[in-house]
Amino acid sequence: MYKIFIIEDDEIVAEIYKHRLEGEGYNVEVAHDGQSGYLMLEAFEPDLLLLDMMVPELSGLAIIRRLRGEDALKYFPIIAFSGSTELLAEAKQLGATLVLCKGELLPNQIVARITQVIAAQRKVGESEAVYLHTLADWVPPVGRVLIVEDDPVIMQLVKDMVDDEGYCAVTARDGGEAYRILAKDNNFVAGIFDVKVPLILGTDLLRHMQTEKRLVKIPVLVMTSEQSIAVHSESIAAGAAIFMPKPFTRVTLQRMFRALVSRKATEVPQPSVI
Repeated sequence: MYKIFIIEDDEIVAEIYKHRLEGEGYNVEVAHDGQSGYLMLEAFEPDLLLLDMMVPELSGLAIIRRLRGEDALKYFPIIAFSGSTELLAEAKQLGATLVLCKGELLPNQIVARITQVIAAQRKVGESEAVYLHTLADWVPPVGRVLIVEDDPVIMQLVKDMVDDEGYCAVTARDGGEAYRILAKDNNFVAGIFDVKVPLILGTDLLRHMQTEKRLVKIPVLVMTSEQSIAVHSESIAAGAAIFMPKPFTRVTLQRMFRALVSRKATEVPQPSVI
């Protein structure tokens, strides 16, 4: 069993990656700061390090410098990931095996890159490697759910829940992409829309759906970090079946989603609104 070590200070983000990697058969350990992570590396002896660049105590760049300064770890696989292109460029210069931008890749795509790096470093045969992009392209014969969310971490959290519930998630990172999908396809059992997405707001997508007979019957859950009564009222008026404030737990998301797909949203108490 291959071992992955994650150094990431955001506990939610770290848990998402840990869950995804363990689901693919990896042994995963996590540290939430650079100093403790660096000290844990020797004992855990991982096959690869997934390293956030902006961790407290000891930065990601400092960790790369230390590891590349040790003869035994000069070629140890390090994947640096961050939302900062400047930090990633410096990480590459310091010797990171691969650099990945958080804002451009979904967590499952980052997990796929991890598998590919391990396969290359360990010369693992294709039959042994787990290529997640192949799994992501597989469409099970179940109902489909349109997810519109620009935050890649939340997108992955919602997609995982939808997949675990036995549905097929179709994703869009902005309202324009979702609009183009809906223009060609109405074969969805439900939708989960963030309100504040680029190009076309989630509420505007809902209003458009209310004018189309082929789309009006698709129940939609709206989620947003703007927890005001006005946003709640606007979302319901636009056609949302359920309004769910952020942040939310997976349990709450699952409960609301089940109500949504069963078309019994009105029987479920709405989450409180500040």
